[in-house]
Amino acid sequence: MIISAIVGQKHKRYEIQVDGESILSVHEDVLVKYGLHKGMEVEPTDLTEIIEAQERHYVIQAFFRYVSYRPRTVRESEQHLSQKGFDSTLIQSVLKSMNQQGYLDDRQYARNWIRERQTGKKLGINRLKQELKRKGVPSEYIDEAIEEENIEEERQLVTEVAERRYSRICKEDWQTIERRLGSYLLRRGFPSHLVRQALQHIRNKRNQEES
Repeated sequence: MIISAIVGQKHKRYEIQVDGESILSVHEDVLVKYGLHKGMEVEPTDLTEIIEAQERHYVIQAFFRYVSYRPRTVRESEQHLSQKGFDSTLIQSVLKSMNQQGYLDDRQYARNWIRERQTGKKLGINRLKQELKRKGVPSEYIDEAIEEENIEEERQLVTEVAERRYSRICKEDWQTIERRLGSYLLRRGFPSHLVRQALQHIRNKRNQEES
């Protein structure tokens, strides 16, 4: 079997013709990797390997397009590539390589997620843990990231959020405020013991204002 022609296509792709018949289309990277050229003799096993390399290239390109918008977790990437119809074994191989090269890092993802969501959305640890679990981040990475957060910072954050929310409902009676504010803080993911402390802080503040 002889490569009879290599025809350039769009987007750095090339049509490979063997014995005058179009066999497959490959990206320039695959062409260079295997040194494909006109007149080259190839075996069926060679073509199989080239086809597999091209499929792997498809998976890698799909992965980089997916992570180009924002960081992703391993599970998110796996689900996305599976939805594209790629072979599961090939997906696992590519993701393992991406992990080793640092393009995927669930441990760092958990740290960044907690820091950004606390700062931007003012969310509590419980809510952030749920979000990270849904994204498939391993529990040990989540726990590590949470341990790095100072409990005093969490206490200050829940107090800040409580005071901002209280300003909107301060004209209600205390029972209504306590119920609505407590539920709001719990939905934001703050631990119940910190919610109780925040409510007591607001109650004390309210009593001082009334007196």
